[in-house]
Amino acid sequence: GDAVFRQATKEFCFGPEASCVKEDRVATVQALSGTGALRVGAEFIATHFPGTKVYISDPTWGNHFKIFGNAGLETEKYRYFKAETRGLDFDGMIEDIKAAPEGSVVVLHVCAHNPTGVDPTPEQWEEICKVITE
Repeated sequence: GDAVFRQATKEFCFGPEASCVKEDRVATVQALSGTGALRVGAEFIATHFPGTKVYISDPTWGNHFKIFGNAGLETEKYRYFKAETRGLDFDGMIEDIKAAPEGSVVVLHVCAHNPTGVDPTPEQWEEICKVITE
């Protein structure tokens, strides 16, 4: 991919002053579309971390489970949407992520969750990040 775009992505994700960026310890890949990016990620996980379980929101696009499954990875759902409130099932999401085995991968829609259109608040994102890094 484009070197300038990839560098900007590193700096956006980690901060331009982060040691991992300054020491060039972050690898980036530019892929075609979200589906293409997921496929590249799935192959990377399957190659370098075989046996990893991948958690995907419920609901999500139907092809997301197939992408990871076709790479030979086991998938599980985590709760995301609460039909009764037409909103985020934040408590269910956090409970499911906490129950995931150490080393699992959690696929997150960073914004404009598709197909629900429901996104966590900034405060909820803070909690999600905290739980995932524990």
